[in-house]
Amino acid sequence: MDILLLALLVVVFLGLPVLQMRKQSKQIGEIRNFQSQLTPGMIVQLTSGLHGRIADVGETTVDVEIAPGIITTWERAAVLKLVDSVAAGSAEADHLTGSAADQVPDDLSSLDAAAERGEDIAEQSEDLPDDADRRDEGESGRP
Repeated sequence: MDILLLALLVVVFLGLPVLQMRKQSKQIGEIRNFQSQLTPGMIVQLTSGLHGRIADVGETTVDVEIAPGIITTWERAAVLKLVDSVAAGSAEADHLTGSAADQVPDDLSSLDAAAERGEDIAEQSEDLPDDADRRDEGESGRP
């Protein structure tokens, strides 16, 4: 009975870690294989959670376009997984490719409403203390 208990303890303390190491090394091999097959145009997720489209692949680095015209350089090891552009939703794909919502108007007509709101803010700012009141408060900001 004591030998059976000892054998069980040996299996638990030595066998389980070996199985876990094998599983982990298999996962690492799959990730390295994926990272070696990176090509421009793929939409990927980085280990930081950032999503982007691969713009260029170097020997040890990857250039990732995180917004139209904004390219950042990352180590290949930072690429975690491939994101399915269709399954991830059209919002993300539109963001990465530059949709109509990303377009900036050539004129300032769309800012008229903001200018009107700015006038309201200017009227409310009259209630705030001016610089002379702040000087009376001293350095600590207390009256």
